[in-house]
Amino acid sequence: MLALLAMAALVTGCSRSWSNFSQYPGFNDYYIKNPRSTQAATAAEQALLQRFRPRLFLDQDAEGPISFYADYIAQGSLSAADGTLLSRQVDSPLLNQYKASPEVVFRHQPESRPVNPQAFGRVDYDQHPSLGRLSFLTYHFVFRSSGIVAGLPGWQSLLLPLAGDPDDWHQLDHYTAATLVLDPQSQPLALMLQQHNNLRSYVLGVDLPTPDNFSVRLVAAKRSNELYPWHPGIKEHPVVRFLNPDTLPYLVTGNPKPWVAGYDLTEAVREAEYELAFIPPDDAFYSFAGFLGERRRLPGRDGPPGADYNSRPAFKRPLVQLVAFNWQEEDQQQMHALLQFFQNTDLEQPPFKRLLQLFERKLAARQATKVDAESASNP
Repeated sequence: MLALLAMAALVTGCSRSWSNFSQYPGFNDYYIKNPRSTQAATAAEQALLQRFRPRLFLDQDAEGPISFYADYIAQGSLSAADGTLLSRQVDSPLLNQYKASPEVVFRHQPESRPVNPQAFGRVDYDQHPSLGRLSFLTYHFVFRSSGIVAGLPGWQSLLLPLAGDPDDWHQLDHYTAATLVLDPQSQPLALMLQQHNNLRSYVLGVDLPTPDNFSVRLVAAKRSNELYPWHPGIKEHPVVRFLNPDTLPYLVTGNPKPWVAGYDLTEAVREAEYELAFIPPDDAFYSFAGFLGERRRLPGRDGPPGADYNSRPAFKRPLVQLVAFNWQEEDQQQMHALLQFFQNTDLEQPPFKRLLQLFERKLAARQATKVDAESASNP
């Protein structure tokens, strides 16, 4: 049983209690200081989101993205903490009525009907010290359930099915988000991806190639749905429960390897078709404080809260996510700077200023590469 619980900790990030990550200390203060907008993306923002919409690829067996309200919320029931049924006819107005109640539970009861693949798009803004105003175009894909990582050693792959369905570890996966960062000239600058309970950024033109048509290609991991940059063939991606001082060195250097370790497996077999939809950032999809999936016995198998509860409050600011989590394999300078930032998250203190310096260096390398490419094409 201890082994099962340890593996549950690897593939999930929650514990069994009558609260979830929405109740993590600091969220209330953060959203008082940074209230969610009540307005969906403007016409101009929607045009940007359509122009830069990413292409999503799946493995052969994946169901793919669905509509949050039409395919997920419309098929289920809403209950109070004591199990009292609130409604079997759940829709957007009703879910939003209870979005501030952390004890409310939605239980999905899937029906056999055609799905409506959809992603929610929104635009946020933040100020970079030298670049100026950056636009953060975020696309949230919604999957009916989240499975455990597909790459596990033999003994783990044999034990985990005893604890639950590996393909349906918990209901709803909506932390599967991709953010394209645009510079003040509305040109692609970076890509940010939510991977398990962690965030990671890639500078385009340095960490990843800049897409020719501005449409980045993504691939969703088998079973877990986590998003990664597109690549040919099959690829393994090391997975940790949370990015912290204990796990970051493993992701960057490969050591020390946790005794319970797994890998996401990605293979881009087919492209997913989907429509973009636009809802206000204060909608229940983002802000629901309760459980958007049924509660289950083992730790980490409960349904998640709203999609905004994807990172510790200290890391919610878009600029912080872009600069701090730009770690790459074998980049020990960035790793040590991020380790210092974990100890002191004050943005006015040296750890974050050091991360800004390293990011500036990467921007300079990006510009140099761009100049070299232009010179080569115009001898």
